[in-house]
Amino acid sequence: MDRAARDPATRMAGSMAETSARLVVAVVTGVNEYQTRLLRGVRPALAAHDLPLVVHANDPFSPGIPASLVRLLQQARPRGVIMTNCLAAAEEEEMAELLDTLGIAVVYIGVTRPDATCVHADNVSGMRLLVQHVVDERGARRPALVRGIPHQSDSVQREAVFREELALRGITLDERLVLNGDFSHDVAYAATRELLKRRRDMDAVVALNDLSALGALGALTDEGIAVPEDVIVSGFDNEQVSSLNWPGLTTVDQDLEGQGEQAAAFLLEDILARERGGAGVTPRGDVPVPSRLVVRGSTAPRGRPATDELDTAIDMARAAQSQLAAQDAVVGMNRAMIRCRTLDQVVDALASRLDRLGVGRCYLAVYDRAGAEVFPAGSSERARLILAYREGATHALPDEVFPSSQLLPKGLLPELDGGLLVLQPLSVLDRELGFVLFEQERGPVTLTEVLRMDLSRTLDAVFSTQELEDHAATLERLVARRTRELESEVVTRRRAERDLQRANAELQRSLMLDGLTRIANRVAFARHLEQQWQVQAAEGAELALLMVDVDLFKAYNDRYGHLLGDETLRTVANCLERAVRDPEDLACRYGGEEFAVVLPRSGIQGAVAVAVRFRGLLAEAAIPHAASPVAPIVTASVGIAVAVASTDVNPASVVEAADKALYRAKALGRDRVAVAGRGDPAAGRILSGAELTALTGEGNGTEDPGSRVVTPADR
Repeated sequence: MDRAARDPATRMAGSMAETSARLVVAVVTGVNEYQTRLLRGVRPALAAHDLPLVVHANDPFSPGIPASLVRLLQQARPRGVIMTNCLAAAEEEEMAELLDTLGIAVVYIGVTRPDATCVHADNVSGMRLLVQHVVDERGARRPALVRGIPHQSDSVQREAVFREELALRGITLDERLVLNGDFSHDVAYAATRELLKRRRDMDAVVALNDLSALGALGALTDEGIAVPEDVIVSGFDNEQVSSLNWPGLTTVDQDLEGQGEQAAAFLLEDILARERGGAGVTPRGDVPVPSRLVVRGSTAPRGRPATDELDTAIDMARAAQSQLAAQDAVVGMNRAMIRCRTLDQVVDALASRLDRLGVGRCYLAVYDRAGAEVFPAGSSERARLILAYREGATHALPDEVFPSSQLLPKGLLPELDGGLLVLQPLSVLDRELGFVLFEQERGPVTLTEVLRMDLSRTLDAVFSTQELEDHAATLERLVARRTRELESEVVTRRRAERDLQRANAELQRSLMLDGLTRIANRVAFARHLEQQWQVQAAEGAELALLMVDVDLFKAYNDRYGHLLGDETLRTVANCLERAVRDPEDLACRYGGEEFAVVLPRSGIQGAVAVAVRFRGLLAEAAIPHAASPVAPIVTASVGIAVAVASTDVNPASVVEAADKALYRAKALGRDRVAVAGRGDPAAGRILSGAELTALTGEGNGTEDPGSRVVTPADR
């Protein structure tokens, strides 16, 4: 039944406990296309019986069962649970024991458990169809196998059937061609590249899911092996990305919507049987859902009709346009959140972008801090709502603290009755911050991960700042009271004042740090440059400045995603900090993928030495960058400017000169260092390794393309 069509009075009837108890909870690890398609099948079946569905999205990078999920199951006691597979077998076992202890009706998807109802794809028929196509129709005789997650039942069964079908055809699988892909694009890519260093005699690659198949396909392409002309490639699952690749990926569609619908039907049957006073239905064991083979270009012979290729190209262009729009919305969210310093700013930034992210309803709650001087003493058992968003606008908030397992305040509990709400816990390490409950109507399926990372990081920074301010305020009150009561105790008063000063200094320091990389931010850079310029001007000393830009970082983000992009920026920042030596030197994040280094009392020799050390550390980090035409690893371009400080000159001039030198380094091909000229910042020449040794004492004396420096002497 449509949520808007229900009578509001009827929806509000009954106790709030009854509203919570009518829930069905779906437990998923992350929310990507796999989980989204399953839920598309689950939701209509439950809606037909007026059963609300809440999806609890576990963090794939946090081990163990989330405390928020345990509270939801123990305190709200939902009528049923649909459980998908976890990334670790121990977590699946722990979750199954908890559900059994609570006596909640449960149906598993993609998990095999004794004495339970377990819905899964028909891996047997699907893999048989795939082997028939790859071996019988396309003639493969030396296939490589890319395995999935070791304990996961689909992965185990697909591999077993693949081996059996090869054996029936008299083909022995060469164990040296078996790779561990972990159902991951990056893992499969690395494993395939490593295999290709040893041998290239395979004629097919059969991966047990689409992401690892695409990783293997990318590795083959990067090694100059044509697909499908030299090697054919197949996957399993028929995720959307498999049809948007070029060539399109041959795969097996496991009817995820059908699996979700079947799981919901079994769960409803069990729930109704329990409500009639029985012990529930007898577990059905493993229930397979039929699969079908989808043949695309990765295994197709030559001569595919041009019209098919044109249609595929059009579909890919449309999907790319949609993904760019979604990426733009996500980047906008990143930028807005990084500027937030208060909860009000967090709420405003989130609410202003929900429509672009395709979110129709969103409720943001933080755990109650009442009676606690600092946040960690607050209770995660109770929460307070700070954002209620629906129908394109924010709404007034109820002034109440509610049990976190209830999900919403009493007046908003009817919101749980319709639609598909995703519950995403927000935490940093072992610090629980709150949760977001939202309904996505359109936009990127990775939104859950975006909200988890952005909101968790921002709330942690806001609360940390508030803790420091609260601590400083507490110390201020202590100082005032001690001053009134103990005028004679000067030592005590001074000690408290020093504590207050340290707290304030720590607060100021936190405001000068970049939230992502934890090195100095642009505000700190501007202050330090101005201060040092005045100091050096009084002495008539030189000041050097480095501007650093990570080469082709947008291409890196497009290839590896923003999560690895953030980690790369942290690594670059660490290399830059380690490259400076003097206590007055300052490395900072200037903005985006751009960094800057201020080097007081330093000339060209010292500046180049810092640049060489930094580039060496970055090379040692060896961060893969397959999308870069410059190098197979992440590189950086550096611009250097040196000036004699003077009160008659604006320090911004040295920033401009270094920036022009950086532009010069990038224009000459990136992955190099350019030194601005005093009279003409655009001039320069390339120094050899021997000249580097003479200039810095840190070269290797040989011509090294990785140690290129552009100087003013080269016209």
